[in-house]
Amino acid sequence: MTTDDPMTWDELLAEPFNIHSVATHNSVILESMRNMFDLTDGAVHRIMRADHLKLTQTLDEFGISYSSLAKALVPDHRRREIALLFDSTVASLSSNGWYAIDVAEAWMAGLPRPRKGVPVNSILRGDIVYPSRDVVQEVMDRNVVYHQPFSVIHPSQVYCVYVTNLSKEQASTLISSAAQHPAYIGHADCTDRSAFKEILGLSLPNSGLRVGDMILEGVAEPGDRANGAGLPFEELGFTPTPVIQGLFLPFLGYRINSHLTGQNHEDNRSALTILSPDAAHLEAPDIWMTPGRYGYLQDGKHRDSLEQAGLLALSQPELEAAVSKLVAQGYLYNLRLNEYGNLLYTALVDVKVENGQYRTFTIGLKFNPQDKRVELTTFF
Repeated sequence: MTTDDPMTWDELLAEPFNIHSVATHNSVILESMRNMFDLTDGAVHRIMRADHLKLTQTLDEFGISYSSLAKALVPDHRRREIALLFDSTVASLSSNGWYAIDVAEAWMAGLPRPRKGVPVNSILRGDIVYPSRDVVQEVMDRNVVYHQPFSVIHPSQVYCVYVTNLSKEQASTLISSAAQHPAYIGHADCTDRSAFKEILGLSLPNSGLRVGDMILEGVAEPGDRANGAGLPFEELGFTPTPVIQGLFLPFLGYRINSHLTGQNHEDNRSALTILSPDAAHLEAPDIWMTPGRYGYLQDGKHRDSLEQAGLLALSQPELEAAVSKLVAQGYLYNLRLNEYGNLLYTALVDVKVENGQYRTFTIGLKFNPQDKRVELTTFF
């Protein structure tokens, strides 16, 4: 079957897929559509699968493989997430209030340049939105490496650019570039869980997805131009590239993965619905495993991870209960139907380890639509 041949619903739904992530926090379109038209989980599943197919076809036209974007969309504790902070009042003085444009060149010039492969980075940016100035000052003082002294007058005074999937060297280059601007306050390494990261997770909308020399951005209608904010992408060698908002936000939007109990409900419901309509209401499943799987997890890298998470000494029922609780609090990624007909996904969860810090673990899960149960397969 060629890409030009029409695909039937049966063919689409039976075809293996791998969807890196589903994010709804920047858009209420999906939830509103479900409620307005009283859509069944099966209908939502078909709509989302069809939309993901449209997205992959759109990306193909740009010469981009959807599979190549995983590192920009799925958090990885081995790669840095950096928040660059600017004082919007300072940047506004020389720009008549257009502070986002004024500081753009400083951070854009520091984005990773191609060496091996094609760099991919999610970019979120916006003002900090939080009711308490004192709380923002406190968490900034705990988490920000200040370039200059700074006192918060109002949280929205702090303009943030958040960039994912950076090596240590790339993060250093980005920070050095941003520091050239007089409005630069400092940076925060948001790779690991923190109170400041939680505030940013509630504040920052997705701005774009950088793929090599392209910046993918969501637009409202076909034919609309990307870069409505007028940032100097082209002057710095990047091509703003439009993707319809209804495809961009759910599948190319990045979700800052922080411990926000209750905030993951709609994201996880949508993720499970696209996995299978039978899984739509399993945000907090009772996880189970076979005795053989329990024994398998006691060896090798799985054993090391369970030990670091403080779970190694648990019995099988105790481990099932502990993992069920963790999965209910985490976010879901890598939703896939493989060639053997298995429905698989992963949950990223934060666990406090011995030194009082948090470490992110990846839990592999398998959904059985026949009995609607979720089986634990891996723990890294």
